Amino acid sequence: MYAAANDFKREGSFIPAKSPRIVNLLARGDVNKPGDVMSAAGIASVPGPDSRFEIADAADEGARRTALAKWITDPKNMLTRRSIVNRVWHYHFGRGLVETPNDFGHMGALPSHPELLDWLAFWFLDNGESLKQLHRLFVTSATYRQSSANNSEFDRLDSDNRYLWRMNRTRLDAETVHDSLLLISGKLDPTMGGPAAQQFYFKDDHSPVYDYTQFDVDSAAGRRRSIYRFTVRSVPDPLMDSLDCPDASILAPKRSVTVTALQALAILNNPFVLKQCEHLAARVAPAGDLRKQIAQAYQLALNRQPTAPEFKQLVPFAGQNGMASVCRVLFNTSEFMFAD
Repeated sequence: MYAAANDFKREGSFIPAKSPRIVNLLARGDVNKPGDVMSAAGIASVPGPDSRFEIADAADEGARRTALAKWITDPKNMLTRRSIVNRVWHYHFGRGLVETPNDFGHMGALPSHPELLDWLAFWFLDNGESLKQLHRLFVTSATYRQSSANNSEFDRLDSDNRYLWRMNRTRLDAETVHDSLLLISGKLDPTMGGPAAQQFYFKDDHSPVYDYTQFDVDSAAGRRRSIYRFTVRSVPDPLMDSLDCPDASILAPKRSVTVTALQALAILNNPFVLKQCEHLAARVAPAGDLRKQIAQAYQLALNRQPTAPEFKQLVPFAGQNGMASVCRVLFNTSEFMFAD
């Protein structure tokens, strides 16, 4: 376990603080003009909880951390609940009720539905602050279960869909694409926990080398879920990077979502994707003739049966290029990459 500590063995320039340093109010921010000594406290401008911390010993760092944790989680602190429900809403609908999930202050965006945000915050508190119940509330709502189909009349009034007259069409994020490929090919390792999987070749040199091209994508490490992927901040995974996986070296309040030619090329040519295409082709091979194999591949990848025109095109294509190529086509369709 890793934990913050104020007492440890000195290592070079890393010296234990022993006790929190004195912090002064600086006149106009000038370090040469220290004013009154400041004490540990919450943010007085946040309504609800008492911002004053009752700490017997100001040098007790553990007591200071505990007081801050209690202030953040105080049932009267609705800012915490508003932030939580807004972020969960953001994950389900592609955009939060407040578009700036990391900033609820004056520099942030105003909520599009302020009454709904308030209601959700109190509902979350009244229901034991259960994230599972909150997810269920969202995904069973009429708003979430809307179609993403366009309506010209509504589009004219609210082209940005800020008032959610339809569901937002969303592209699968990088981790979901990665794990879906493994699941559909039948190679996903569902093991929970354990050490991070290094999905790259590593050479410990004066300048460390992280080479993704030399990694065996069919190894046991290559079949772990994305959440267990060892992330190198300085050298991102090319496939994940092309699918807008955030830069791990900086904070990302929300993900950028792009649709580029590089993404299509990555899904068509990345070694990991090609290997999963081979595995899916092998998985559907026992189904019988090419028509039955294509039907099963469609069912696994797109959760439906192919249409007559699709059969007409893909049966000769599979006969000429193999089922693995058909799987490459399915994985690169908008129907696979987007949630409608």
